[in-house]
Amino acid sequence: MRRDLKPQSCNSAPSGFNGFKVLWASFIGTGIGVILTIFLGTFIRNTPAEIPRTRLLYLRGVVIASAMLFGSSIESMRQLQESASEEEYRSQKTTWRGQRRR
Repeated sequence: MRRDLKPQSCNSAPSGFNGFKVLWASFIGTGIGVILTIFLGTFIRNTPAEIPRTRLLYLRGVVIASAMLFGSSIESMRQLQESASEEEYRSQKTTWRGQRRR
């Protein structure tokens, strides 16, 4: 007879989806996107290529929007993974470093 008694952790109960955290993650992603566009603008200004202002504006918009989407998607996936009822979908707190493969 096999016993599958696992110790209950404080995160064992699935928590609800928190949209406010996702919103903050998208704001952080937007900030990272703005920093990336400043770097890209400096990089493009110091090249001999002539790029129209409208294309630079679209490029900045795409970089900022993709960084915002990246931040919000990472946070929403993290929350969904934590609230999953199956143990296989939850994030593992242990690292694989130092463990041998069988």
